[in-house]
Amino acid sequence: MNQQKSLSTREKLLAVALELMEGPDGVDGVTMRAVASAAGVTTMATYKHFQNRDALLRAATAAEYPRIAGYFARANARTEVPGMRGMLGYLDYALDHPQIFRYMFSSHRPDVFVFPGDLNEGKSPTFNILLGNVAELMERQILRTDDVAETALSIWAHAHGLITLYLSGRIAAPRATFEKLYMRSLDRLARGLAKPAIDNC
Repeated sequence: MNQQKSLSTREKLLAVALELMEGPDGVDGVTMRAVASAAGVTTMATYKHFQNRDALLRAATAAEYPRIAGYFARANARTEVPGMRGMLGYLDYALDHPQIFRYMFSSHRPDVFVFPGDLNEGKSPTFNILLGNVAELMERQILRTDDVAETALSIWAHAHGLITLYLSGRIAAPRATFEKLYMRSLDRLARGLAKPAIDNC
């Protein structure tokens, strides 16, 4: 509560929008009136900060990228192979915040970062982390030399596909069990992308 009081009105509105997005109604539960009510301000005050609901949602998701990047960073810090095992952060975020994850990464929106343009131009804070890690692994000759962006896209697509299957009930397993399956699958992908050992025979 004290933290909420220290937030500016705009920050409070964004925080409330994300809280509502995590509710049972997902993004459908985010209306200008609902956000204003939960934030303890008038609806007109909400419109002073955001022109409409779309503007509010764009700002809320933009503000969420640093939190997702934090998940990546923490995962990379506690695992041995950044860029692959670091994708555990993507899984942790998705399972901790499934409704926001679906909206940010599985919905058709005009403000999404797209491949190749936006992602190659460094506009996505989360994809930038993966790009950097893949480039480093190629420089260290852990991964074979290839197109960095397309390789990063392959890793992301692999992880995203598994998570989407899990969240939609296509993979039946407790969270801890799925996490192990997810990491084993990424390990298999890593072996496929690995630089081949030199054959001296």
